[in-house]
Amino acid sequence: MSYIIAFVGFDGSSDEYPVECFRTDIRPGDSVIIRRADGKLRYASVRSIEYLNWDCKARIECLLEEASQNAVGQYIVPDGAPTTYGLSSPEAFSKELRAHGWVPMKTKRRQYRAVFGKANQSRVAYIFIRKNGIDIEMIRSNDIEELKPYSFHQRSSDIEKAVAHYLAHTTFNLFEGLLRFSESFINNESDLDRYFEAQGSKDKRNEMLRRQGQVRDAERRRLKAERDYYDPDDHGDYPEDMYLGYHID
Repeated sequence: MSYIIAFVGFDGSSDEYPVECFRTDIRPGDSVIIRRADGKLRYASVRSIEYLNWDCKARIECLLEEASQNAVGQYIVPDGAPTTYGLSSPEAFSKELRAHGWVPMKTKRRQYRAVFGKANQSRVAYIFIRKNGIDIEMIRSNDIEELKPYSFHQRSSDIEKAVAHYLAHTTFNLFEGLLRFSESFINNESDLDRYFEAQGSKDKRNEMLRRQGQVRDAERRRLKAERDYYDPDDHGDYPEDMYLGYHID
Protein backbone atom coordinates (compact mmCIF):
# COMPACT_ATOMS: atom_id res chain seq x y z
CA MET A 1 0.00 0.00 0.00
CA SER A 2 1.37 3.36 -1.01
CA TYR A 3 -0.05 6.74 -0.03
CA ILE A 4 1.77 8.42 -2.91
CA ILE A 5 1.01 7.05 -6.37
CA ALA A 6 3.07 8.07 -9.39
CA PHE A 7 1.57 7.69 -12.85
CA VAL A 8 4.43 6.86 -15.20
CA GLY A 9 4.80 6.44 -18.92
CA PHE A 10 7.30 4.80 -21.22
CA ASP A 11 8.99 6.14 -24.33
CA GLY A 12 6.84 5.86 -27.42
CA SER A 13 3.57 5.38 -25.55
CA SER A 14 0.90 7.74 -24.26
CA ASP A 15 -0.39 5.15 -21.78
CA GLU A 16 0.09 5.76 -18.06
CA TYR A 17 0.57 3.21 -15.30
CA PRO A 18 0.24 3.68 -11.52
CA VAL A 19 3.23 2.69 -9.40
CA GLU A 20 3.94 2.95 -5.69
CA CYS A 21 6.13 5.84 -4.60
CA PHE A 22 7.70 6.19 -1.17
CA ARG A 23 9.68 9.35 -1.85
CA THR A 24 8.34 12.87 -1.35
CA ASP A 25 11.09 14.32 -3.56
CA ILE A 26 9.75 12.68 -6.75
CA ARG A 27 8.12 15.21 -9.07
CA PRO A 28 6.23 15.11 -12.39
CA GLY A 29 8.77 15.12 -15.20
CA ASP A 30 11.35 13.12 -13.25
CA SER A 31 13.02 10.16 -14.93
CA VAL A 32 12.87 7.15 -12.64
CA ILE A 33 13.69 3.47 -12.44
CA ILE A 34 10.72 1.28 -11.53
CA ARG A 35 10.68 -2.31 -10.40
CA ARG A 36 7.95 -4.23 -12.16
CA ALA A 37 5.88 -7.03 -10.65
CA ASP A 38 8.23 -9.57 -12.25
CA GLY A 39 11.22 -7.96 -10.51
CA LYS A 40 12.71 -6.42 -13.66
CA LEU A 41 13.91 -2.81 -13.65
CA ARG A 42 12.74 -0.39 -16.31
CA TYR A 43 13.18 3.29 -17.09
CA ALA A 44 10.03 5.46 -17.00
CA SER A 45 8.98 9.09 -16.84
CA VAL A 46 6.70 10.44 -14.11
CA ARG A 47 3.61 12.02 -15.68
CA SER A 48 1.75 12.94 -12.48
CA ILE A 49 1.62 12.38 -8.72
CA GLU A 50 -1.55 11.72 -6.72
CA TYR A 51 -2.34 10.83 -3.10
CA LEU A 52 -4.47 7.69 -3.50
CA ASN A 53 -3.28 5.05 -1.00
CA TRP A 54 -3.39 2.27 -3.59
CA ASP A 55 -1.82 -1.17 -3.61
CA CYS A 56 0.17 -1.43 -6.86
CA LYS A 57 2.41 -4.21 -8.14
CA ALA A 58 5.24 -1.92 -9.30
CA ARG A 59 7.17 0.74 -7.42
CA ILE A 60 9.75 3.45 -7.93
CA GLU A 61 13.22 2.31 -6.91
CA CYS A 62 15.24 5.45 -7.56
CA LEU A 63 15.79 8.40 -9.86
CA LEU A 64 17.41 7.60 -13.20
CA GLU A 65 20.41 9.76 -12.29
CA GLU A 66 20.99 7.61 -9.20
CA ALA A 67 21.10 4.35 -11.16
CA SER A 68 23.81 2.85 -13.31
CA GLN A 69 23.91 0.32 -16.14
CA ASN A 70 25.96 -2.81 -16.56
CA ALA A 71 27.79 -3.92 -19.71
CA VAL A 72 24.61 -5.24 -21.35
CA GLY A 73 22.55 -2.15 -20.54
CA GLN A 74 20.63 -3.50 -17.56
CA TYR A 75 19.81 -0.92 -14.89
CA ILE A 76 21.38 -1.32 -11.45
CA VAL A 77 20.02 0.33 -8.30
CA PRO A 78 23.05 1.29 -6.21
CA ASP A 79 23.37 0.26 -2.58
CA GLY A 80 22.14 3.06 -0.36
CA ALA A 81 19.81 4.60 -2.92
CA PRO A 82 16.89 6.13 -1.01
CA THR A 83 13.83 4.03 -1.89
CA THR A 84 12.03 5.92 0.88
CA TYR A 85 12.34 9.61 1.63
CA GLY A 86 10.27 12.06 3.66
CA LEU A 87 6.83 11.57 5.18
CA SER A 88 5.55 9.08 2.65
CA SER A 89 4.07 6.34 4.83
CA PRO A 90 2.28 5.74 8.17
CA GLU A 91 5.52 4.24 9.50
CA ALA A 92 7.53 7.37 8.71
CA PHE A 93 4.76 9.52 10.19
CA SER A 94 4.65 7.45 13.39
CA LYS A 95 8.42 7.72 13.77
CA GLU A 96 8.23 11.50 13.42
CA LEU A 97 5.42 11.73 16.00
CA ARG A 98 7.58 9.85 18.52
CA ALA A 99 10.43 12.26 17.82
CA HIS A 100 8.06 15.12 18.68
CA GLY A 101 7.18 13.54 22.02
CA TRP A 102 3.89 11.88 21.15
CA VAL A 103 3.24 8.86 23.35
CA PRO A 104 2.20 5.52 21.79
CA MET A 105 -1.10 4.31 23.25
CA LYS A 106 -3.27 1.21 23.12
CA THR A 107 -6.87 1.05 21.96
CA LYS A 108 -9.61 -1.58 21.88
CA ARG A 109 -10.98 -0.18 18.63
CA ARG A 110 -9.81 -2.56 15.93
CA GLN A 111 -9.96 -0.08 13.06
CA TYR A 112 -6.90 1.70 14.40
CA ARG A 113 -3.41 0.44 13.68
CA ALA A 114 -1.70 2.90 16.02
CA VAL A 115 -2.68 5.61 18.49
CA PHE A 116 -0.56 8.47 19.82
CA GLY A 117 -1.35 10.92 22.60
CA LYS A 118 0.09 14.26 23.67
CA ALA A 119 -0.80 16.85 26.32
CA ASN A 120 -0.10 20.57 26.22
CA GLN A 121 -0.97 23.24 28.78
CA SER A 122 -4.74 23.01 28.40
CA ARG A 123 -5.62 20.09 26.13
CA VAL A 124 -5.00 16.45 25.41
CA ALA A 125 -4.89 15.33 21.78
CA TYR A 126 -4.93 11.88 20.22
CA ILE A 127 -3.95 10.86 16.69
CA PHE A 128 -5.46 7.60 15.43
CA ILE A 129 -3.94 5.91 12.37
CA ARG A 130 -6.27 3.79 10.23
CA LYS A 131 -5.55 1.74 7.11
CA ASN A 132 -7.08 4.43 4.91
CA GLY A 133 -7.02 7.51 7.10
CA ILE A 134 -6.04 9.39 10.23
CA ASP A 135 -8.36 10.74 12.91
CA ILE A 136 -7.72 13.48 15.47
CA GLU A 137 -9.46 13.92 18.79
CA MET A 138 -8.85 16.87 21.11
CA ILE A 139 -10.06 17.19 24.70
CA ARG A 140 -9.93 20.34 26.80
CA SER A 141 -9.02 19.65 30.41
CA ASN A 142 -8.23 21.66 33.52
CA ASP A 143 -6.48 18.69 35.08
CA ILE A 144 -3.78 17.52 32.68
CA GLU A 145 -2.12 14.27 33.64
CA GLU A 146 0.99 12.83 32.06
CA LEU A 147 0.17 10.20 29.47
CA LYS A 148 1.78 6.85 30.12
CA PRO A 149 3.22 4.96 27.13
CA TYR A 150 1.09 2.02 25.99
CA SER A 151 -1.72 2.78 28.42
CA PHE A 152 -5.21 2.33 27.01
CA HIS A 153 -6.87 5.31 25.38
CA GLN A 154 -10.03 6.12 27.32
CA ARG A 155 -13.03 7.47 25.48
CA SER A 156 -14.22 10.81 26.82
CA SER A 157 -17.49 12.70 26.70
CA ASP A 158 -15.57 15.99 26.89
CA ILE A 159 -14.27 15.97 23.31
CA GLU A 160 -13.74 19.54 22.15
CA LYS A 161 -12.99 18.75 18.51
CA ALA A 162 -12.70 15.62 16.36
CA VAL A 163 -12.17 14.90 12.69
CA ALA A 164 -11.74 11.90 10.39
CA HIS A 165 -9.30 12.42 7.51
CA TYR A 166 -8.97 10.04 4.57
CA LEU A 167 -5.64 9.47 2.83
CA ALA A 168 -7.04 9.15 -0.68
CA HIS A 169 -7.49 12.32 -2.74
CA THR A 170 -5.94 14.76 -0.31
CA THR A 171 -4.70 17.87 -2.10
CA PHE A 172 -1.52 17.98 0.01
CA ASN A 173 0.62 15.50 1.92
CA LEU A 174 -1.62 14.69 4.90
CA PHE A 175 1.29 13.37 6.97
CA GLU A 176 3.08 16.69 6.58
CA GLY A 177 -0.12 18.57 7.38
CA LEU A 178 -0.67 16.61 10.58
CA LEU A 179 2.92 17.18 11.60
CA ARG A 180 2.14 20.90 11.37
CA PHE A 181 -0.83 20.21 13.67
CA SER A 182 1.58 18.55 16.10
CA GLU A 183 3.80 21.63 16.13
CA SER A 184 0.84 23.98 16.59
CA PHE A 185 -0.56 21.84 19.40
CA ILE A 186 2.77 21.59 21.21
CA ASN A 187 3.14 25.37 20.94
CA ASN A 188 -0.28 25.78 22.63
CA GLU A 189 -1.86 27.67 19.73
CA SER A 190 -5.44 28.56 20.59
CA ASP A 191 -6.91 28.42 17.08
CA LEU A 192 -6.55 24.93 15.62
CA ASP A 193 -9.75 24.89 13.58
CA ARG A 194 -7.88 24.61 10.27
CA TYR A 195 -6.68 21.13 11.24
CA PHE A 196 -10.22 19.91 11.87
CA GLU A 197 -11.53 20.40 8.34
CA ALA A 198 -11.94 16.88 6.93
CA GLN A 199 -9.54 16.04 4.12
CA GLY A 200 -9.55 13.31 1.50
CA SER A 201 -12.23 10.91 0.31
CA LYS A 202 -13.44 7.46 1.29
CA ASP A 203 -13.73 6.66 -2.43
CA LYS A 204 -10.18 5.80 -3.53
CA ARG A 205 -10.95 5.71 -7.26
CA ASN A 206 -9.42 8.37 -9.46
CA GLU A 207 -11.38 10.15 -12.20
CA MET A 208 -10.65 7.50 -14.82
CA LEU A 209 -11.85 4.67 -12.58
CA ARG A 210 -14.94 6.66 -11.62
CA ARG A 211 -15.87 7.08 -15.28
CA GLN A 212 -15.33 3.38 -15.88
CA GLY A 213 -17.47 2.60 -12.84
CA GLN A 214 -20.23 4.90 -14.08
CA VAL A 215 -20.26 3.11 -17.43
CA ARG A 216 -20.44 -0.30 -15.71
CA ASP A 217 -23.18 0.89 -13.34
CA ALA A 218 -25.21 2.28 -16.23
CA GLU A 219 -24.90 -1.02 -18.12
CA ARG A 220 -25.96 -2.99 -15.02
CA ARG A 221 -29.00 -0.74 -14.58
CA ARG A 222 -29.91 -1.15 -18.25
CA LEU A 223 -29.65 -4.94 -18.09
CA LYS A 224 -31.60 -5.04 -14.83
CA ALA A 225 -34.33 -2.86 -16.33
CA GLU A 226 -34.54 -5.19 -19.31
CA ARG A 227 -34.77 -8.26 -17.10
CA ASP A 228 -37.43 -6.65 -14.93
CA TYR A 229 -39.42 -5.42 -17.93
CA TYR A 230 -39.38 -8.70 -19.81
CA ASP A 231 -39.39 -11.06 -16.86
CA PRO A 232 -41.10 -14.27 -18.00
CA ASP A 233 -42.38 -14.85 -14.48
CA ASP A 234 -44.55 -11.77 -14.90
CA HIS A 235 -46.89 -13.76 -17.22
CA GLY A 236 -47.87 -10.60 -19.03
CA ASP A 237 -48.72 -10.28 -22.71
CA TYR A 238 -45.71 -9.01 -24.66
CA PRO A 239 -46.13 -7.42 -28.07
CA GLU A 240 -44.11 -9.31 -30.66
CA ASP A 241 -41.88 -6.31 -31.46
CA MET A 242 -40.84 -6.09 -27.81
CA TYR A 243 -39.36 -9.58 -27.73
CA LEU A 244 -35.58 -9.28 -27.17
CA GLY A 245 -34.55 -12.89 -27.51
CA TYR A 246 -35.37 -14.14 -24.01
CA HIS A 247 -36.76 -17.65 -24.03
CA ILE A 248 -40.36 -17.43 -22.81
CA ASP A 249 -42.23 -20.66 -22.31
